[in-house]
Amino acid sequence: MQNATWAARSDGVRLRALLGGARVEPYTGTSRSRRLPAQADVDAVSSALDKNGFPGEAAALRIAGALARTRRGEPAGRGIRVPASSPMEVQLLAAELRSTRAAAAGRGAEARRHAARGLDMLSSWQSSFGSIDLQTSVAMHGANLIFAGLEAAVRSGRPDVLFEWSERARHLSQHVVPLRPPPDPDLAAELAELRILRAENPGADWLSSPRAAALREQARGRQWSSTLARDGERRLDLEGLRGDLADDAALIAYVYSGTALVALVCTGRMTTVIPVASAESVRGLLSGLRADLDMAALIRTPPMEAVVRRTLEERLRSLSETLLARAVQLAGDRRLVLTIPGLLNSIPWAMLPAMRGRVFTLAVSATRWSQARARSSVSGQAAGFAVGPRVARGDEEVRVAASAWPNAALLLAESASVDRVTALASRVDLLHIAAHGRHTADNPMFSGLELFDGTLFGYDIDLIEKVPGTVVLSACEVGRSSVRWGEEAIGMTRIWLHAGTHSVVAAPVIVADDVACELLGAMHEGLAAGSSPSEALAAASERTGIVAPFQVHGAGF
Repeated sequence: MQNATWAARSDGVRLRALLGGARVEPYTGTSRSRRLPAQADVDAVSSALDKNGFPGEAAALRIAGALARTRRGEPAGRGIRVPASSPMEVQLLAAELRSTRAAAAGRGAEARRHAARGLDMLSSWQSSFGSIDLQTSVAMHGANLIFAGLEAAVRSGRPDVLFEWSERARHLSQHVVPLRPPPDPDLAAELAELRILRAENPGADWLSSPRAAALREQARGRQWSSTLARDGERRLDLEGLRGDLADDAALIAYVYSGTALVALVCTGRMTTVIPVASAESVRGLLSGLRADLDMAALIRTPPMEAVVRRTLEERLRSLSETLLARAVQLAGDRRLVLTIPGLLNSIPWAMLPAMRGRVFTLAVSATRWSQARARSSVSGQAAGFAVGPRVARGDEEVRVAASAWPNAALLLAESASVDRVTALASRVDLLHIAAHGRHTADNPMFSGLELFDGTLFGYDIDLIEKVPGTVVLSACEVGRSSVRWGEEAIGMTRIWLHAGTHSVVAAPVIVADDVACELLGAMHEGLAAGSSPSEALAAASERTGIVAPFQVHGAGF
């Protein structure tokens, strides 16, 4: 009996994997088109699962079969009854099936309605998971529903519908606000041991050792936050956004449906949807971008510098023309709020020709930007600076920057330890860290900044009692984010923002030490004078003539 039970469950997993081959991968654009299992096999295994006491798995298999056939354009078949007591996975699959069938029949509004109901269920369930890492992992269950809704929204061509779904996709990972955890000596000890392990194994595979793997799972389990919605937050609607934008700002919301990339351009007076490009053409332009950027940062002597620079500038011009030319023309000379999907996550927007000299911010969502924008100024407030080891002009960078602030606190050399930097972070309104760092793609919560006694991990940020309003990360790579399940992205910038920081200045790629030193030093003159982070960064670039990948995330203005 037991063997028959596990055989049925094994067959169910196998058939679900084969049935899943009918969908299009949203971030690769590839269609995994395989021959579908016979309907008789699906029915037989579903019946066996029911007989052996696994009704949820049986229902999931039946729905997966119906989904695969609907995507192939085959007859919809009969409806599948799903009790309200069914597991969340089954309820979400049922919502996806209803949405897919409605879309196949040309009923776009109904398709969006079913997808929205499923995502609302997921959002309520997600609130019970406090850690940002767990929240983004849970959101994987809604990826297909997100893309179903986005695709129907793009097909509608309606600005209000497109904006609603753009915000809905981003809201899924952003509606939970962290509650600062109480002191946890066990977590602190585990992170300290991880710092030692990383120092002893500086390679990229340091997390793969058995002890490091055990410690990172323990840290993940200890991290927690509030299960309450962000002050009862409601997503901003299009009319509310237009009121916030007034006459001096514009939103450019890029929406990726899995196959199409469009942009919603919104000002206080007009809203327009424009097609941008196919996903394939954008991927072609992005291919090799990071290598070009890294080479440009590392090769600083002629004649190779000129060759690398020409190649990079040509790629940046092509990206600018494809993504921004029409959108920026519609926005005029207004300040820009950009919201972007994971597909565009690696772009250094400040380096694109259409953005040179412009004030802009990369917002998590229009809703979050609207709520935090009034709190982004750091004028007249406390500023703190720290420098990690082996930063060639790190001391010079922070001394120049700190000279713009009265009574700035500096942590240099041995004093820039993890404990002292986190303590400083809880006392200041602006924190600037000049340190080397690394982005850990498979677990971005273990991305970090190299300080005197080891790495400041993403998890360490949750131990800071009160985070600064503005954080400047002058470091290699930690401005990057990893795409996680549809619209999700998580990296050091997102970790600070999730913790409550209003704006983060960072770069998605390596930046030469001399560039960081001169540009960011100049930026602090504007910050101390009362300019917003986005305004101060744009003015510093204009004044110094330096075009660099530093950009502001969050409520930059």
